[in-house]
Amino acid sequence: MDSYLKKLVEELKSFKGVVRKAPIGTVLKTLNHLDLDDAGFIELSDAHIVISTDGIAEDLIKADPKLAGYYSVLVNVNDVVAKGAKPIGYVNVISSPNKEHRRLIAEGIKEGLTKYRIKMLKGHTHPDTTYESIDAAIVGLAKTVVKSSTAKPGDTVVLLLDLKGKFGAKGWIKSYDATRWSSSEEVLSKINTVISIIESKLVTASRDISSPGIVGCLAMLCESSNVGALLNLDLIPRPEYVNLADWLTAYMSMGFIFTSKSPEHVAKLASKAGLTAKPVGKITEDLKITLEMSGEKQVFMDLSKESIFGLR
Repeated sequence: MDSYLKKLVEELKSFKGVVRKAPIGTVLKTLNHLDLDDAGFIELSDAHIVISTDGIAEDLIKADPKLAGYYSVLVNVNDVVAKGAKPIGYVNVISSPNKEHRRLIAEGIKEGLTKYRIKMLKGHTHPDTTYESIDAAIVGLAKTVVKSSTAKPGDTVVLLLDLKGKFGAKGWIKSYDATRWSSSEEVLSKINTVISIIESKLVTASRDISSPGIVGCLAMLCESSNVGALLNLDLIPRPEYVNLADWLTAYMSMGFIFTSKSPEHVAKLASKAGLTAKPVGKITEDLKITLEMSGEKQVFMDLSKESIFGLR
């Protein structure tokens, strides 16, 4: 009989949030652009301009247009913050033949921009499409940029999370939201703490925890860095009422994967802002994403043969 961990690995590998990353490979190869980071940046003499763009899954737009609008802000905020940037401006394209859906998407965007205190720069609306989408981009400014391609063997894998949230699901899309029920001041204080940790040079690589979940995003960081990782599932902090499989496949509204040589210092700074930063594993040389639980180990992905980005 297969162990729980083996079944869990199979569930994680077939999770839609992981599987839907593979088609990126064709686009990356065609564009000859193999930068696998959360966001791109331009280096100036005294700062970095950091830009991210993202689209919200149509399944979520149909299920909850307002939430989709809100998350079009949040997901891009997290992408630029993961690089060490303060988000300052937002643009979008709303596509929907449904007038009420367009209004609700805009309401969600307004909520997000107010929460994060970001300026709306420009938008475009397609009112006559056969589909529904909200695609957006955010620009940020950074003193220091940390990539997801600079993790080294021996680095500690640190999960940084805000555990004061609520778990929810809309079909296959799961989330743990610690922002919508928090004040703007609370959210921005935590965002600024994440940026401060990065500026303190305590982080060797960074990625936000998005729709592929904790394990999928760790695989993305490792593929970017050409390394592997050993992740101890027993060490991952989570609310008691959320089962492990759901937790590992949830989008974290305030969640980041760091690699660090000073995890205790990261944890100390995070705790001052009400965030949890927990060492949960190590970066390895073997290109395998290995999960450990109760002494048992199973390989989630062998990056010498597989690619979460569809590049192999």
